[in-house]
Amino acid sequence: MKKKITIIFTLLVIAGFVYSESIGIVNTQKVINESLRGKQAKSRLENFMKTKQNYIDNLKKQIVSVEKSLNSPVLNQNAREKKALELQNLKTKIKRYAEDSQKEFQIKYNNEMKKMIQEIIPIIQTIGKTKGFKVILNHNPQVPIILYADKTIDITNDVIMAYNSKYSK
Repeated sequence: MKKKITIIFTLLVIAGFVYSESIGIVNTQKVINESLRGKQAKSRLENFMKTKQNYIDNLKKQIVSVEKSLNSPVLNQNAREKKALELQNLKTKIKRYAEDSQKEFQIKYNNEMKKMIQEIIPIIQTIGKTKGFKVILNHNPQVPIILYADKTIDITNDVIMAYNSKYSK
């Protein structure tokens, strides 16, 4: 329902301006994905996750090692119980670490996106004023709010170039 209302609102906005005003579109997701800053952010996030995954992989190796030693026939009952407890603790540790890492990643991701959007919006506004647009709409093919748009009103590449030149110094 919310999506339908958004689409109807967007169409009304477009219809209101189509005959007398200039409209532009920008795909902010494409700007984030293709800009230098966006690629740097993606690299930072990937490195963060690789570090976390390496730690998880080491914990998994420890689990395999403890499982092998747990099956050893030379262990007495007391030692077997200690190994079983160690195994359970490692499994709990890996589960908690994975959950904490996912939460930490989400926070880092949200912060990166928020920062870039805060940097991109003034650039979009400047391009909009320079090109004489009255309205600029976000166009994301994964979540289409715009059902059709002539490619001549798409300023995404202009935003990418301006964003790269402003923040690549």
